[in-house]
Amino acid sequence: MKSNTLLETYQILFPWNLARRKCFVGMILGMLSSGSVQQHNTAIGFSGSSTQKSGCARIRDFLKNFTFNFADYAKAVESISQLKGPFDLAIDRTNWKFGRININLLVLAMVINQQFSIPLFWKALPKNGNSNADERIDLLQTFIDTFGTSSIGSLMGDREFIGKGWIDFLIQKNIPFFIRTKDNRLIELKGKRYHLRSFFQYLKIGEKRCIQCPLDGHLLYFAGTRSQDGDLVIVMSNQNQGTKILNIYQKRWTIELMFKHCKKNGFNLEDTHLIHLDRIEKLLAVVGSALLLCFKAGEREEKKKPTPYKQTVYAPAFCTFRRGFDYLRKLLFSSKQKALKLLASLIPTPQNMIPSL
Repeated sequence: MKSNTLLETYQILFPWNLARRKCFVGMILGMLSSGSVQQHNTAIGFSGSSTQKSGCARIRDFLKNFTFNFADYAKAVESISQLKGPFDLAIDRTNWKFGRININLLVLAMVINQQFSIPLFWKALPKNGNSNADERIDLLQTFIDTFGTSSIGSLMGDREFIGKGWIDFLIQKNIPFFIRTKDNRLIELKGKRYHLRSFFQYLKIGEKRCIQCPLDGHLLYFAGTRSQDGDLVIVMSNQNQGTKILNIYQKRWTIELMFKHCKKNGFNLEDTHLIHLDRIEKLLAVVGSALLLCFKAGEREEKKKPTPYKQTVYAPAFCTFRRGFDYLRKLLFSSKQKALKLLASLIPTPQNMIPSL
């Protein structure tokens, strides 16, 4: 399989030597072909006379010895997605176990649309359980160092992502946030303390309400609704958006879908046998690159022919990622050269702004 065109395209995005770019591209192709991150499966993406054994050795060397600049990866995602800031960001964790080893990833993702996010920056935590304020701040500061604070349009997080130090940082940096909070949080008003749920407990399913009250020294907005399951959903924000706070927060769900694509619905990330955190971090950059290419391929296919809808519910039969993933895998097996040409065309360059095949 000749991948010169794809390699030349990636040369613009990643200022690495040829051997590193060949390995990176080979891993992407292997993951797309096999739907797996396991090295013996990923190795099938290497071209030429490479044996599976030598392919695995190259992958191990890449993950072990290469000093990976994650800012290069994040800028490549920005270029391929063709999104211009400010960006909608979602923060969350995913974790699994390999034997007795706990793998715990804190991920900051960029929301592409209402159904898809792409991992942008992440950190493998050397512990179990929730992240702390310092870990979240370090991760978000990496984004700020790369793109600037003004590039953040919104930041969404679930109930784990609360705490005074964390909220202080977001407000200090003037970052618009939309974070779900626990309904038993205590709010102090006029010298009295109330559970947050007391302001929303009479809401019926689908009803919404927004209030403004102080929390941890800040005057914040709290929008609440009652879900179809009868649960209270309360989202806090530093933005005066009324009940639209809830609509903005809904985009957080895309990071959950992203984890699903990385795992069971795509590349089976949990099947990796890697236990070194720095190597897992590098592996996720390859997975993220493959995810984005699948999404872009799916978008192209949807423009040619819209995805059919299920008859039972008003929803597409396939998500954009899955459509692109299935199409690229089929193309790699039936016509590798056409697949490579398509992949290269999905990456915009000054000379090539997504040409037609």
